[in-house]
Amino acid sequence: MKLLLCMVVIGASLAVGLWLSMRLSERTKLLGSYITLLQEVALKMTYTSDSLAKLFADNFAGYPFTDKKPFAEQFTEMTRRYQGILSAEDCGILEDFSRGLGDSDTGTQLKHIQLYTGLLTGQRNKAQQAAEEKGRLYRILPRESPPQFY
Repeated sequence: MKLLLCMVVIGASLAVGLWLSMRLSERTKLLGSYITLLQEVALKMTYTSDSLAKLFADNFAGYPFTDKKPFAEQFTEMTRRYQGILSAEDCGILEDFSRGLGDSDTGTQLKHIQLYTGLLTGQRNKAQQAAEEKGRLYRILPRESPPQFY
C-alpha cells in the first residue's frame, strides 16, 4: 500500500511538473505570436489604408475584429483569452498597446507598434529564459527524492 501511494505521489508530481513546464514554453510561443502579429500589421499598415479591425482580422487566435466596437476593447478581449498563460506584466503591456493605437497618423502608429514589438521581445526573452531555467527544474524536481513513509 505504501509503495502504491508513493508511486501515485511521484506520478502526480511528475504530471504537475510537466504541465508547469509546458505552460512556461506556451507563454514564450504566445508572445512570439503576438510579436509576429504586430510586425504583420505594421507591414500591412504601411501599404494599405484599412481600418485597425481589418488589419488585425487575420490574427493567430481567429478573433473576429469588427468596426462596430472600439479596437482597444476588442484587442483586450482577445488578450484576456490568454490570462492563464501570460503574466500580468505581459497583459498590461498588451492593454497599453491597444489603448494608444489608432489615435494618430500612420507614421506615429508604426512607431507605436515598433515600440511595443520591442517591449514584447524583451518579455519573450525573459519568458524563454524562465522556461529554460524553471522548466528543467519542474521536470526534474519530482524525480529527485521520493517521500519516505515509515
